[in-house]
Amino acid sequence: MLPLTTNPRVVRLKFSREGWPDDPYVEQPSMKTTSAFLALALCFAGGAIECAGQSPEAKCPVVIDQLMLSYNHEGGRSVPQLKVWFENQAGKQVSTVTFSLSVLDSGGYRRPYPHSLKSHASLDSGKKKESAWELTAESVDIHGTGETVAVTKIEFADASTWTDDGSESCALTVDFHPK
Repeated sequence: MLPLTTNPRVVRLKFSREGWPDDPYVEQPSMKTTSAFLALALCFAGGAIECAGQSPEAKCPVVIDQLMLSYNHEGGRSVPQLKVWFENQAGKQVSTVTFSLSVLDSGGYRRPYPHSLKSHASLDSGKKKESAWELTAESVDIHGTGETVAVTKIEFADASTWTDDGSESCALTVDFHPK
């Protein structure tokens, strides 16, 4: 909330004249300030109003449904492995999806995996897919307290692309920290 006074000694805010009718240290909000505050409050109220004007599908053409970071014990060796289940909600065929991985350390801080993870396959709109990658053991702490997988780039069959704008709108985080 923005302070309604320019006097640095005043720290209280007031939205009506009731209670302090002639207090010289309190500036009353203008109609413009009150309207702006009301609009901002409505934007944050429960997520029911989309202030950006985009639906979640428009922000995220591929939705991650589930992820699992575990060991693959096949062949007598234990190798860290990431599995991701995702769905194409783009309305057109996807040819390649590029993901990023970050493992959460004991303090909840992200430790990015140094390589991008690509899934190459034709995936029709509305269809789901599972992809798995073996990870380099020295690059990932499998005993972390969670992980975040984000879609960073999508290549479509029609040669168009979608790239994350940095918002990670297509991410899924699994966090095992105590609440």
